[in-house]
Amino acid sequence: MPDDRSILDLDDALNRALGDVAFLKMMLDEFHLMLPDLMRTMTQEIDAGDLAGVGRTAHQLKGAAANLGATAVSSAALALERIGKSGNPEGIQAAMERLKSAQQALFIFIDQIDWATLGEK
Repeated sequence: MPDDRSILDLDDALNRALGDVAFLKMMLDEFHLMLPDLMRTMTQEIDAGDLAGVGRTAHQLKGAAANLGATAVSSAALALERIGKSGNPEGIQAAMERLKSAQQALFIFIDQIDWATLGEK
């Protein structure tokens, strides 16, 4: 089983799922389906200059990621949330690239999880 808490804190995620591996997998699968839509929404908000919208969408993403232990995505979304709330677009493209990288790393990480043995110690 991979162990990189900077991408996904599996111990925390499993604890939040009350030890239910199937439930955790379902939640991560749902997050995997939801994330591209949120990314698309933020890209549209950035293109439209809607920084307040970016802040709101990033806040939603940050919370969802944090609840799943997706630390890198949550951290990257926090940076976008702060930019959105500041009203100053400086650094927004770099922050979005950071979020895209975190998203890719998360999906790669999730694909490497051995769900059959997760939670066994």
